[in-house]
Amino acid sequence: MANIEEPVYLACRRALGLDGSSEISGLLSNVQDIEALTEHVINVVRTKMREQNAIRDTTSFVRPFVELFMDSTNAPRMYTINKLLKKMVEFQPSLAKPFAEGLLQHSRMNFALPALIWNSAMDLLQFLVRFPDYKGIRDIFKQLLEKVQMLMSHTPLQDIEKVFKFYTLVALIMNPDNNLQLSYFIQNEIKQTLPWGKPENPYPPCFSSLILKFIDSFRPTAQLVSITGRDMLYPIVGYSNYASILWRLHYAKLKFHQTAPLPFDRAQVQPQTELFCYVIKQLNSRDLAFSLVGIARNVKQRITAIEESLADLLIWNIFETNKIQDFEGQLHLWTVTAHIVLVYVQNVCIALSGILNTINIKVASFPGTIYGIGRDWLMWLIGQMLCHVLNKNHVKSTWSDYLVLLDLIRILYPDSQALPEPDYRDFQSVVSIAAASNWYFLTTRVIPVIAVSTQPNSLSQPQTPNALYLHVEALKLLEDRKLSSIDDYRFFIGWNLVGNDPKLNSPYMDTLFKVYILNTSQSIPASHMSHNVFGPSEGIPYRSLDAMSAHVKCLIARQYYSDIILKNLFNQTQWSMVSPGGVESFARLLAFPEVEQDRLKELLNLADTIISKNWFLGAHLLAELFTFRLHRIPTSIRAQLLQQFSSILASPSHAGHPQLHCAIQNLLLNLILQFNCTDLYNQVPKLIDSKMLQSVFTKESEEINKVFILCIARSFIVTGSESMPVPWCTDFLTHIMQITPHGWSASTLETMPTFMAEWYRAHPINDMYRDIRARVDDDYKKLTNSASLANEQEIVKHFSQPSNTTCLCVFLKLTIEDRPLRSYINTFYEIFKNLLTRSMNGHYRTLAEYILREITLQQNHSQTFMQKYADAVVLMATRYNIIQLDRLLLILFLRPLEESKTPYVHILFYFMINSNTLSEIIKDFGNIARSISSDIWSMKNFHEKFHCEYIKSMLILVCSTNKII
Repeated sequence: MANIEEPVYLACRRALGLDGSSEISGLLSNVQDIEALTEHVINVVRTKMREQNAIRDTTSFVRPFVELFMDSTNAPRMYTINKLLKKMVEFQPSLAKPFAEGLLQHSRMNFALPALIWNSAMDLLQFLVRFPDYKGIRDIFKQLLEKVQMLMSHTPLQDIEKVFKFYTLVALIMNPDNNLQLSYFIQNEIKQTLPWGKPENPYPPCFSSLILKFIDSFRPTAQLVSITGRDMLYPIVGYSNYASILWRLHYAKLKFHQTAPLPFDRAQVQPQTELFCYVIKQLNSRDLAFSLVGIARNVKQRITAIEESLADLLIWNIFETNKIQDFEGQLHLWTVTAHIVLVYVQNVCIALSGILNTINIKVASFPGTIYGIGRDWLMWLIGQMLCHVLNKNHVKSTWSDYLVLLDLIRILYPDSQALPEPDYRDFQSVVSIAAASNWYFLTTRVIPVIAVSTQPNSLSQPQTPNALYLHVEALKLLEDRKLSSIDDYRFFIGWNLVGNDPKLNSPYMDTLFKVYILNTSQSIPASHMSHNVFGPSEGIPYRSLDAMSAHVKCLIARQYYSDIILKNLFNQTQWSMVSPGGVESFARLLAFPEVEQDRLKELLNLADTIISKNWFLGAHLLAELFTFRLHRIPTSIRAQLLQQFSSILASPSHAGHPQLHCAIQNLLLNLILQFNCTDLYNQVPKLIDSKMLQSVFTKESEEINKVFILCIARSFIVTGSESMPVPWCTDFLTHIMQITPHGWSASTLETMPTFMAEWYRAHPINDMYRDIRARVDDDYKKLTNSASLANEQEIVKHFSQPSNTTCLCVFLKLTIEDRPLRSYINTFYEIFKNLLTRSMNGHYRTLAEYILREITLQQNHSQTFMQKYADAVVLMATRYNIIQLDRLLLILFLRPLEESKTPYVHILFYFMINSNTLSEIIKDFGNIARSISSDIWSMKNFHEKFHCEYIKSMLILVCSTNKII
C-alpha cells in the first residue's frame, strides 16, 4: 500500500507469518506459544502506531484489519487477531467505532458465517461498544437492529448459539445499567428502524420479548408527558382557540402530534376523526378547526382531512334524516349543516369538488342503495352553494371537477320509475326537486362553459336518469315560462337555475323587490310607526330565503345595498323608499354567512360615512343591526366599529338624541363582550399599540371602560397568563385611569390577576362622593324652600350647571317623601332639556352613589324601607320617564362596594323587579308577546300588530300617569 498506514498492516502480517516467511514456524504448538505470538504481534503493531503518530483516514486503516479478521480460518490465529484488535482500541479508543462498523457492514457478516468467526465477532463487538460516545453507539445499535430484521421467526437448530451470542450483544447495549446509550435514543432507533405491526416481517421470539419489555418500561414516561384521556376531552368550540395546541392534529392524518418515540396508548396515536367531526359539525367552528390542524385561514393548500370530515358529516346526515319524521327537524338539521359547510368552502383550502368526490367514493362502496328523504336534502344542500362556489372560482377549466356530482346523482337515484312532480305550494318541493335542479344546472350552465374553455364538442350531453326525467322536463318548462309573480316556490326554483346572467336575473329581482321592498301601494299608518313610511312591513320570509341558493341571496343583498341604501342614504325626501320590509329583509339576509362575508366591509364603510355626515337615524339603524343581527364580526372589524361609534358619544352634535346614545352604548358593550379571551390576549395589544382602541375610551364612558378592563382580566385568567404582567396592559390601565379615575372593591381585586390587583392598590383614587348626602339635602332644601330659589328660571339654572349633578337625586328624594310633584315636574323636564345626553352619565353615577350610600348607611334595613326606594326608582323610570333603568342598574353593579355591602344592591334589585308598577308593565308586555305567535318570522303583519298593541298599551300607561300627577 502507498499510504502512511500501510507499514502498520504489513508489520502485522509479517509478525503473523502471513507474508510467506518462516519466522513464526512452530510457535503455535501450545498455549504458551500462542500467548507469546500474540504479545509479539501486539508489540510490533503498537510500535508502528507510535511511529505513525496520527491516523488521517480511519476507514482505510481498519479495512484491512477487518478483512484479516474475517479471513481467519483457525482458532489460534482468530484468538491472536481478536486480542490484537482489542489492544489497538485500548491504545487508540477512536478506532472502536470504525472497527465495529467495519465488522457489521462486511458483506459476509450474516448468520451463515462459520461459528468460529461469528462468535469471535460477537465477543469483539461486546468489547468495542464500551468505547464510542452516545452518537457512535446509536449508529452501531441501528446496524444491529437491521441485522435483527434478517432473522427468521423460527431459528434453525444449528444457529441457536449464534442467535444467543447476538442477543447477548443487543441486550448489553439496551441494558440501562451499563450506561452505554441513553434509553431514549434506543427507543427512538427501535421506532424508526423496526417495522412494528407488520406480519410479513416477524421477529424471533427472544428479540420480540426483549424489545417489547424495553418499550413497556417507557409507558410510565409516556403517560407522564401525555394528557390523560385527551382523545375523550373535546374542546369547547368558540372558547378553546387559545388552547387548540392541546388538540393539535396532523393536517393530513388527523393524529395527535407525538414527537417523542414513546409507547403512547393506542387511543393517543390513532386518527382523531371523531374529535374532528365533533368540532366541524358545530356553528362558528372554522377558526378552531383550522387551528387544530395548524393551518392559517388564508392558506392556499388544500386540507383533504377537513374535506373528508365534511363528507362524513353529510353522509351521517343522510342516514340521520331518514330517522327523523318531523319536517321541521329535518330542515333544522340541514340548514345548520349547510351553514357549516358553506363557511368552510368559502376558503380556498377547502374545495366543494373534493367533498363531492369523497362522498361519491364512499357512497359507491355501500352495499345497498340509499333511498329516503336524506338524499334529497343532500342535493338541496349542494344546490345551495354550487352556483356560489363556481362563481367564486374564476378558473373555468377547473369547473370540470364538479361534474363528479353527475355520477353521485346517478348512484343516489337508480330508480327505474320516474319520481312524481311535487306540490310547489309546499317548501318540500324545493327539496324534492333539488337533484333535478343540480342536474339541469350542470348540463345547461356548467358543461357549455367547460366546453368553450377547453375544446368544443369535447363533452357529450349526459343522459338524464330515469328517476329525474319528469323533474327535468318540469324545469325546462319552468325556465321557458319566466314567472313574473311569486305564487309558489317555482319562482325560487327557477331563479336558482339562472346562474350569473344579469339579463335572466333582472326579471326575478324586479318581481321580488316589488313585492317585499318597493311596493308603494302599501302604506303603514302613522299611528303604528313613528313616521309615515311606504312599502311592505313584511320582510322576505325565511322559507323563501331557504329556498334560494347562496348565489341568489348574495345578489339580492348586493342589489339592495347599491340601489336602496346608497342612493337614498342622505336624501330625506326619498328615505320613505327604505321600507320596514326592506330593512328587515336585508337584516335577515345578513344572518347567512355568504351574505355577511360579502357585505360586512361595505357596512363598515357605510357606518363611517353616516357618522361623518351626522345622520343619526341611519346610525341608530346600523347600531341595532350590528347589535342584534351580526354575530361573526372579526376582531379587526369589531375594533373599527368600536372606534367609529364611540366617536358619536364624544361628539356634542348628538346631545338631543338619548335613544341613539342608549343604542350605541348597548352596541359598544355588545362588541366588547364578543371579544373572546384569545382575541383580547393576542389581538388587543396590537390594536392598543396602533392607538385604535385608545380613541374608543373617553371620559364619558366610565362603565364601558370598566367592562373592558374586566374582560381583559378574564382573558388573562382563562388563558393562564395572570402571573405574567405585560407592559401594554399597565400602560393601558394608566391611560384609562387618567381619563376616568375609578376603583374596585377589595373582593373584586382578589379575583383579578395579581399584577392588575397590585397596580390598582398602588393607584388609589379619592372619594368624590363623600359629601353627596349633604349636597343632596342642601339642594333639596333650596328646591322646596321658595325663599332660596325665587323662580323657575333660577331653579333650572342652578341644576343645569355642569358641576351640579344632584338633579336626579333630588327628584328621587321628592318621590320617596311623597311630595306633590305637579308643581315640580315641568321644572325638572326643563332641566333635563338643558342637560346634554353625554353629561347624563355624571348624573347617573351621582344617583347610583346616593342610592348606595342611603341604603348601606341606613341602620334599619326593613322591607318597607327597601321597597320604598325600589318603588321610587321604578317610578322615575316608568311613570316619569326620566331615567333608563338598565343604564342605572349597570352603573350600580359596577360601583366599588365592599363585600359586606354588596348584598344590598341585589336586595334593591329584587324589590325593583317585584314592584307593582314594573310587574304590571312586564305583565302587559308578556300578554302582548303571548298574543303573537312565537314564529314571528312567518307572520305577515308582525310590525303592524306588535307596534299597534305595544304603543296602545304605552299610551294608556302615560294617560293614567298624567291623571296621577
